[in-house]
This record gives sequence, C-alpha cells and structure tokens, in this order.
Amino acid sequence: MTKRGARPVSVQHGARLASRAPLLFEVGFLDRAVSRHRHPRPRRVVGGVPSVGKLSRTARRARTMPDMPHDLPCRAKKPLHVASLALKSITRIFHGNGHKKGEHQMTDQNKESVKDAAGSQLRLGRRTVLKGGVATGLMLGAASFMKFSETAAAATQEPKRGGTLRLAYTSGTVRETLDPARLREGNESMYCANIYDRLLRIENDFSVSAELAEKWDANADGSAWTFVLRDGLKFSDGTPLTSEDVAYSFSRLLDAATKSPSFAGLSQMLDTSGIEVRDARTIAFKLKSANTVFPQQIATRNFAVVKKGTTEFKVETAIGSGPFKIASFAPGESWELVRNPNYWRAGLPYLDGIRQVKIDEPATLVQSLLSGQSDVIGQVGPAQVRQVDGSPGAHIVSSPNSGFMYVVMDMTQAPFDDPKVIKAVKAAVDRQALLNIVFQGHGTLTSDVNVWPGHPSYPPGLGVRAQNIEEAKRLLAEAGHPNGIDLQLYTSPSLSGMVEMATAFAEIVRPAGIRVAIQQENSGTYWSQVWQTKPMYISYSGARPPVATIGNLYVTKPAYAETKISNPEIDKLLAEVCASLDENKQNELLQEAWSIVADQAGASISFALNQLWGMRKTVQGVKPHSEDNLQFHEAHIA
Repeated sequence: MTKRGARPVSVQHGARLASRAPLLFEVGFLDRAVSRHRHPRPRRVVGGVPSVGKLSRTARRARTMPDMPHDLPCRAKKPLHVASLALKSITRIFHGNGHKKGEHQMTDQNKESVKDAAGSQLRLGRRTVLKGGVATGLMLGAASFMKFSETAAAATQEPKRGGTLRLAYTSGTVRETLDPARLREGNESMYCANIYDRLLRIENDFSVSAELAEKWDANADGSAWTFVLRDGLKFSDGTPLTSEDVAYSFSRLLDAATKSPSFAGLSQMLDTSGIEVRDARTIAFKLKSANTVFPQQIATRNFAVVKKGTTEFKVETAIGSGPFKIASFAPGESWELVRNPNYWRAGLPYLDGIRQVKIDEPATLVQSLLSGQSDVIGQVGPAQVRQVDGSPGAHIVSSPNSGFMYVVMDMTQAPFDDPKVIKAVKAAVDRQALLNIVFQGHGTLTSDVNVWPGHPSYPPGLGVRAQNIEEAKRLLAEAGHPNGIDLQLYTSPSLSGMVEMATAFAEIVRPAGIRVAIQQENSGTYWSQVWQTKPMYISYSGARPPVATIGNLYVTKPAYAETKISNPEIDKLLAEVCASLDENKQNELLQEAWSIVADQAGASISFALNQLWGMRKTVQGVKPHSEDNLQFHEAHIA
C-alpha cells in the first residue's frame, strides 16, 4: 500500500525494498528504544540501555545498506495534535504572516539593481599566498564539496523586496550572546553572521572571500600582513567603520578577559603591539612568526568587526555592518533582525527582517513549516526528509559534509586516561551502521578525524576503519578490563540525532563488552554543563579548514578543550604548515597531524554529516553555510 504523499516506487527500487524487508522490520526496534528511553516504563535493562531486541543484528545488516529506503525516526514521535497546539504559540511569536503583499514601502534605494560595492566580491581559490590571498588548495575538498541541492538558493525570478522571513531552529541556550568574539554555538553563529562583517569570510569550500577588506597582501615569508578596507563603510547606526574599529576588535580577541574561543590561537600568532593602524582604511599585522594561512584563520566567526569602544553587547549597543541589525533578543528563545539601511552592498538585503523562534520538538518543527507558520526550519532530521519533500509547499535543502557529530572521551579523566580504552571504543564502532541507523546514510564515512576521504589533507593510508570486536576486547583486557567496561555517555536533544546517536552507539559497541549507560541532559544547559566537562558525551562541530579545526580542537592549548589531547608534535606540525609556502608540503604535514588525531585523540568520529534544512518553496537566496549555518544576505520571499 502506498503511503499518502509518498513518491512513486520503481520496479527496481521495489525489488530492493522487498529484499530488505527483514531489516526494515528490525529497524523498528530502534524507534521503540528511543521512544522508551525518552518516556521510560519498567522493563528489562541491558548495560544501562533499554533492551532493543535484535538491534545488534540490525546494526550488522545496516552496514551493507548505504542508501536506506525507509524512514528511521530521529526523535520519539508525538501525536499530531500536540504539534498543532504548539503551533498556536508559534503563531503568536511570529505575529502573523510577516510578509503580506503591500505591507512595506519600497524606497528608491531598494529599487536599484543589486551589485557589489566594489564591483565584485573577490573570490579566492588556489591563488598565490602573498598577493591578495592565500593558497587555499590545502583547504579544498573534492570538487563537489558543499554543492547544495539545485533548489537551494538559485532564484528563478527577479528578487522580490520586503517581507519578514520566519525561522524556526532547534538549537539555542540561555548563555547565547550578541558579542561575536565570544560566540560558540550554531544559533549565535547564524544571527551574528548577519549582524556583523569580517575582514574576510570563509566559504563552504574553505576558500576566502573579501568582505570589509577589498584587498590584502603580505611580505615575502607571510610574517606581516596588510589589509585595505572598502571605501565608505558604515555601521548600521550610520557612523563610519574604519581601521580603528578593526584594531579594537582584534585587541578584544587578544584580551583574555574577553573569553573568546579564538584567544588561544590568535595570541600565539599576534600581540596587540603587532597591530598597526596606518590610516582610516589601512591596517597591518606584524605576526610573531611566518603564517601563510593567516587569512583563513581570521575569516572565521569570532573575527567580526565591532564598533570601537563597545564593551557591553545588548540590543542597543550590538552594532555591526552586516545586512541586518538586531531588534530583539531573548537568549535561548528567540531573536529578530531588521534591515540595515547602511549596508555596503547596494540594494541588499531584500528582506525587511528575520524572526527566529526555538522549537525543540521535531514534529512541531516540521508541522510549522508544512502549515506555513515558518518559512525556514532547521535542523531537519532524516526521518522527516520524505515528509517535507513530499509536501506541495516545501522542500529540503542539503548542505553536504557540513559538520561532524561524534563521541568525545576526555583523556584526562578515567577510564579514558588509558589510551587502550580509547582505542578499544574506536575499534568497536561500526561506522556505516551508525550512519545508516541514525542519519539514514546522509553523510560521508571517516576515521576519527574532522575531515573526509578525498580531501587533500586526509591521510592516504587511513581509509575507513572497519569494526573489529575482537581487537576491542583484546585492548580492554590489556587495559585491565577482561570482563568488559561500564561507561556513561551524556547526550541531549539539543541537535537532531544526538539522543538517537547515543542509543545506537551503545548498542553497536555492546558486543565488545562496552556497556554504555545513557544520561540525557537538558538542551538548554548541555553546552555549558556537559560539553568540555563530562568524561564522555556527544558533541558537534562544523566543517572548517583543517588548520582551524586542528587549532580549535587538538593542539595543546585549544579553543575548545574536548578530548584534552596533549601532543606537542601536533603543535609542531601545525606551525610548519603555517610557515610553508608549498601547498603539497602543507597537505603532507596536515596528513601527519590527522594521523596522530585518528590514532590518539579521544574522539570517535564516524562520519561527516549533511545538514538538512526545510524551506518553503517561496523562499529563495538563503545560503546554507558550514561556518554561519545560514546566510540571509540575498534571501527573498517570492
């Protein structure tokens, strides 16, 4: 019987479905396991995790199935009427449609054709390091990296001005900030990326684009860099943006009191004494040593330019130069942006504004999109993909290899202070099964590194490691655990798939004698009380250039102390990458660094994930982005 709204099934695909019928039946056990884990009732427990029958056999079969044809629920399902009731409150928050025809007046400025203030937005690929950009070949993945769905952002008609886009998002915490120097999480990245600008902006293929800077260059060895700003830049309040503001913004990052995640990395490269304001449009940086990848490192989210003298970041004082400005802000709940009339890209943005609200429950999230109460939602779980794509008014926009969800093991806390325990856990994982069961194959397998096969920095001999239960048992026995080991894994519904990943991970590693008890925490406090604190937990990081990722996670003084690996060889290799002008040499050094991470770091990374966004078909020009989540610079509502 064909499901309502389901796509036609070909004869060949039907045969495949029939051949996999036993698997589809058994996969239902995971759905029930997740549901019962969220709403427990007295029942048999195995190793701290509700028994899910024959899931271990399911996991073994799932690894042979890279393209599963059936939906696996990513969250416990709720009755539709619950979602419908929740939508009433969403409607109130969004204040109605928000983009009715004729609601806003068009100014003469808005009627101008859209063009870059400098004539073009400088895009850098594999160009020379020291003349206007950096050799970014080492940062590039396969040619198809981050190629979005054809329906993602290409406008099919003349952009329509006006309207307020309504965004519903699953992630948000009470510690969110309007200070770009301090931001750490996805929701913060999204609104700050649309409030503030940087000198340069990292692109999805890890190249850099000119933003506030129209040109830049370096001396012969890359130890001194000069940036020239675009002419006529203004903040959203109409005051000029000059190199003094850039200098102030970098000085804040170099002040430990600011508590920026980028402090550790930047302070190793630069002192405040090395910042020189030459004139209103020119700023120079004299680095502590040669660094040929400096542009990539300052093109990331913490390096936004703020107004000189700003010390408190609230709605009235969080002033940037991006396409929008902040109008209201309730950390962990909602925010609203309105058009910046002084934005330097003439004619942009098209939208009058953006209203965001947090929705935790996936059924409510999807229903808000399908009912027209939301224009864009994220993140969409793989289980809801068919429901969204099968609807007449919405579709899925996929952002391939845009992030990593993985298990962190703190190497300073028992039992993970024993390297053999970490290796045993990694050996016990069936990567393909984990990806299939939790994310329906929406990703690319990898081997315990934050990059994927085919990327030029991926170690050539690493491959994709297969599950090895006997090796895991042997390592545990050598570590003093001949009868297996009991572990506690923390997780949260903060992001789609986190709870389900913990549940599936526990079942997959159980045959090796690794008994995992799952501790689910509140999404509002997870990233402040569990992340970087507990011995073992589920984490997430966006896809970034290898130099940035290794510097953020795996050097001895990282921006984010997840695994707390301490290997000076990684620091040495990263320094050599920064000093080298030879792209092939840079990749060879990165491969060595990734090999150490794969073998030693307390991170079990099985795959790179595709981020999935749901959008109304009337929405155009929204750009999914691995660093900023979503960019609304050219978004419009048809």
